[in-house]
Amino acid sequence: MAAGRARRASRSLERRRTRGSDAPALCRSQHRVRATPERVLRRRAEMNSRTDLISAATKVFAARGYRAASLRDIAEAAGIQRGSVYHHVTSKEELLLEGMLPALEQTTVEVERVIESVLAEEEPDYEAALRQAITVHMHCLYGNVSLEGVKVYLAENLLATHSDLTSEAKARLRMLTKRHELNFARLYEAGVNAGVFRNELDPLLESYLVLGMCNWVSRWYRPDGRWSLDRVSDSIAATALAGAVA
Repeated sequence: MAAGRARRASRSLERRRTRGSDAPALCRSQHRVRATPERVLRRRAEMNSRTDLISAATKVFAARGYRAASLRDIAEAAGIQRGSVYHHVTSKEELLLEGMLPALEQTTVEVERVIESVLAEEEPDYEAALRQAITVHMHCLYGNVSLEGVKVYLAENLLATHSDLTSEAKARLRMLTKRHELNFARLYEAGVNAGVFRNELDPLLESYLVLGMCNWVSRWYRPDGRWSLDRVSDSIAATALAGAVA
């Protein structure tokens, strides 16, 4: 009997331990279920507010210039208090980078995809590849919703002036810029080696020249202007090919 009582007592103690360990877990689980929708909505609202702030900032930068624009200007454009800006970002530089980096990164990746696809073909069409790379570059930059931020980056030449960006930001921009230039240079080099482009061409120089034409468009292009983006892209490609084809 003593042994039976001991076993029953042991089972009773085990049940109490099990219930004790389960209860806090259940409470935590119930708490998470109740709070999760609220946290999701709050995070979503914060993300929307941050997106609106970045959008307002890039428009202010495009209108007034990055250096001239103040956080007060940006806060007014976004319809918030100046102090509220720091709830979403740490600096004016962060607003600039968040406004323009997505378009710059997309441009680099998409052009790289075009060039690598062509170079992997058994009989690459280098002329068509150059046209396509230029068209993709133009549409990623100037057909993008981040056009204002791209304009600021290109028009004010922030990477070259160095004074307004941290070393980390400059490194990110420099890496993207160099990667993009080398992608075009690879295409030119492959075309030269195949005898499609003139042998005396310097691939890196041609890369600088064609990107110079593309990027200068930021000075005057308007989506509702006289020339469509396709018309501009075609003209740049025709000019580049006229000087490159053997």
